[in-house]
Amino acid sequence: MVKVVLTALLVVVTGIAHAAEINISGSTSVARVMDILAEDFNKQHPETFVAVQGVGSTAGITLVKNGVADIGMSSRYLTEEEYNDGLVVKQIAYDGLAVVVNHKNPLNNLSREQLYKVYKGEITNWKELGGDDRAIAVVTREVSSGTRYAFENQLGLTKVLNNRRVSTISQNLLVVNSNSMVKTLVSDNQQALGFISMGSIDASVKPLNFNGVVPNSENLLK
Repeated sequence: MVKVVLTALLVVVTGIAHAAEINISGSTSVARVMDILAEDFNKQHPETFVAVQGVGSTAGITLVKNGVADIGMSSRYLTEEEYNDGLVVKQIAYDGLAVVVNHKNPLNNLSREQLYKVYKGEITNWKELGGDDRAIAVVTREVSSGTRYAFENQLGLTKVLNNRRVSTISQNLLVVNSNSMVKTLVSDNQQALGFISMGSIDASVKPLNFNGVVPNSENLLK
């Protein structure tokens, strides 16, 4: 389990407090929380409608910066450049990242080194991890995903190129654009492995221990 921060990015927009519609866009992980909060707010304030759209952390930050969204959602810290754009950050929760596999997969734990090598393309068969002799179908998120950004930074799967931090993971991975898509691929494919927000874990996938740590709320709070 990898601990990350879920944040809401707020900007001061004239009239937002009394707007007929408030647009919130960004991280699909945070959107799960915001959907519940927005539904409750809309019931209590029928004169105002809060619309939530999960489009990825980087996209949400960009939409706020460009004045398209009133509030952005991010599951990663802002970069120095983004802070310089004058965005105001409000931390709302902590979340963790969980590595998930199909329920038929016999493995229960992966080390940091093993997971690093899987995403670098250096380990490509489950046999190398103590599993069956099958190719690993590795799933990752889209480039704009804050969940992917946090995952790669925690595992050292990035490098600085031309003053920008870029991904160094293998190019031969399956790329999807939401936690739910990761779960769908993993639940349908016995050879698949991916990572999701800990808050997205459900019965459709099997979460693995990471370095011997169980991905649960008790360990997240430590």
